[in-house]
Amino acid sequence: MNRSHLTLVRQLDAVSTPIPFLEMLDDHHTILESYLDTHTTRNHSDNTIEWERIFLNSWFEGILVSDDNHLDGERQLLVWEAMEPVLGRERIKEFAKGLITSEFSPRTVNKYLGTLRRLFDYVLEFPYIPGRGVQRIVSKYGRIEQPVSRYDYPVHAADQEEEGFVLTGARLYEFYNFVRTTCIAGNQKKLTASRNYAMIVLAGESGLRADEICHLDALGPHRDLFYEHNRVQTRYGKGTNGSGKRVRKTIFTERAQEVMRIYEEQVRPAFRNAKTNVALFLTEEGNRITYSAMWDILDRIVKIARKAGLEMPPNLTWHSLRKSFATNYIEEHPGSVWQLMEYMGHQNLSTLHRYIAHGREYYERALNTMVRELTPDTTVSEEH
Repeated sequence: MNRSHLTLVRQLDAVSTPIPFLEMLDDHHTILESYLDTHTTRNHSDNTIEWERIFLNSWFEGILVSDDNHLDGERQLLVWEAMEPVLGRERIKEFAKGLITSEFSPRTVNKYLGTLRRLFDYVLEFPYIPGRGVQRIVSKYGRIEQPVSRYDYPVHAADQEEEGFVLTGARLYEFYNFVRTTCIAGNQKKLTASRNYAMIVLAGESGLRADEICHLDALGPHRDLFYEHNRVQTRYGKGTNGSGKRVRKTIFTERAQEVMRIYEEQVRPAFRNAKTNVALFLTEEGNRITYSAMWDILDRIVKIARKAGLEMPPNLTWHSLRKSFATNYIEEHPGSVWQLMEYMGHQNLSTLHRYIAHGREYYERALNTMVRELTPDTTVSEEH
C-alpha cells in the first residue's frame, strides 16, 4: 500500500515538471496538422482545409493564458488546455456568448462551434501526439474532455442560414436583369462584368456550387457544357465517405443556354489565354477564376443591388442561388423530387429539404388551391 502511494507521488512529480513552451507548441501544431490531414483523406476542398487552418490557428492564438515560465508572462492557448475539464468548457461558453453579443449570424456561430467540436472529437478519438515516439496526450498533459456541447449551438442555426427568403421566380429574374443592365452598363470593365453575369445565371439555373462552377472547362476533352443534351456537367461534385470527386450532370435551362452562348462566343474569347486555358471562366490575367474571387464578386454585386433598392435576402451567397434553383425546380416540377436530388448531388431527402425555401406567394397559391378544392361549387343553379 505504501509502495503504491509512493509510486503515485513520483508520477505526479514527473507530470508537474515544466515542459518547455516550444516543445508544447510543437505538440500543439502536430496535433492540429494531424487533424487537418483527415480533410485530405475525406476529399475536402483545398478551400475548406485552408479556412479551417486559418480559423483554428487564429482561435488558439487569440486566447491568452498566464504562464510564469514564458518570457511575456502569457502565451497562446493549446489544444489540451482548451479541452481541460471544467475550465475548457467555460472558455467555450464565453466564446459563444461573445459571438452572440457581437451579433454574428446563427449560421456563423454554428460554423465556428462546429469546427471546434470536430477538432476536439478527433483528439478524443485519437488522443496521441503523433511522431516517432507516439505519446498519449493524457500521460503528458493531463485529462481532456469535449468542451463543446450541443447546447451551445443556436437553435435551428442551419435553418436560419438565410432568414426571410431566397430569390425565386420573378425575384430571381429581377436580380438577373439588374446584374445584366445596371452592373454591366455601369462598370468600366464590361468584360469581367459580363463574365460575372454569366456565372450568376448559371448558378441560379443549374444548382452548381461555387467550387464546381470555377472548375468548369470550356475547351479540350473535358468540356462541361452540353447544349445539345440540355445538360451541364461537373467533374468536381462533392463525394461521400471518401469516394472522391464525382461527376454529376444537372439541367442546362434555356435561359442559361442563351446567356452562355453569348458568353462563349463574344465574351470569353476576349480574355487573355482564352485559346490555351481550358477554364470556362477566366480572370483578366488569363487564369482560372478562384473560389474566393467568386465570393468577393457576388458580395460586391449584392451590396450594389441592395443600395439600388432591390429587395434582397439578408445574406445572399452562391449557396443561396443553389437554393433558388432547388426551390424553383420543385415548384415547377413537384413530382420530380428524385430527379432534383440527382441534379443537386444529394444522397437523401433530409439534405434536399434544407434547400427548399418556398416564398410567401407559393404558400398563398397552395392555400387558395386547397380552399377551392374544399369549398362546394355554389355557382351552378339547381334545375329543380
